[in-house]
Amino acid sequence: MDDAMVTARMAAEKKRRGASVLTRDGLSASQAINLMYDRLIDEGEADFLFSSDARPGDDAKWAAAARFVDALTSKRSSRFDDMTKAEVRRERLRAKGLM
Repeated sequence: MDDAMVTARMAAEKKRRGASVLTRDGLSASQAINLMYDRLIDEGEADFLFSSDARPGDDAKWAAAARFVDALTSKRSSRFDDMTKAEVRRERLRAKGLM
């Protein structure tokens, strides 16, 4: 069999490079697959397997998020924003003519 042949539906070079990374990090392929299955079960979805650029439906999610943010009202400032509570009370009393 040639090294360029696909092994278990994976190119031999891809498998070698992946095994090299796993070995460097102290894992076997079996341990990595076990960890992946644990996470699949815990999260109940496989989204973490996709890069953020490749996730299906991301464009719609980003568009919805942008609409939500755009719909938020901007903070309105008032003259009371930089005052202490005591200063606000005095100002309100002054405005009512009580001071």
